[in-house]
Amino acid sequence: MSIQEKLPEHLSTLCLKGKTLQFIVYQGTALEDKAWSETHVSSTRNGYGQVSSIRSHSVLKRECWIRLENGKEKVIALPGNSAFAVRAGHTLTLIGVHSQHLKKDTVYYIALVNHTTEKWVSLNQLSVLRTLSGAHSAVAQGLANLFVVATLGIGAIVLMLINRSLHNNYAVPFDLHAAKIARWSLQQA
Repeated sequence: MSIQEKLPEHLSTLCLKGKTLQFIVYQGTALEDKAWSETHVSSTRNGYGQVSSIRSHSVLKRECWIRLENGKEKVIALPGNSAFAVRAGHTLTLIGVHSQHLKKDTVYYIALVNHTTEKWVSLNQLSVLRTLSGAHSAVAQGLANLFVVATLGIGAIVLMLINRSLHNNYAVPFDLHAAKIARWSLQQA
């Protein structure tokens, strides 16, 4: 069950560069928090086809199962490098966003609030921000790569400035808005 209607009007929507985003808040209970490590191995070969080097790196993965008020269960990927703690039975609020400028009928979960510990964490917001800014498309990436090659690498400076602009125009206000909703939800408990 969404408590979107309980969100104050100034928190329920955000307009970024002419694109309106609708925020939704779900309440639930933590069922399980799982953490595991994945090891990725890669190798390079020399000119003779022989393995010349082997590299490996481990990635910490985390997920949390949540039972929402309506009885449905969701699994949420948590940042592996965060100190965000959750245990079974903790009261949680899941913050989501949707928009006509994103994939239709899809809610993107962008933050998780733990009322028991009074902490919150940002979830993977990168795909939402790339889609909103138009940087997610293959055409945009192809043009960016062509631009860098065509300018003999000098275009990398321009791309860095564009990325900084995208960060300031989308990522910063988006994360600030998520923080406001998280603080509001903690006050509602």
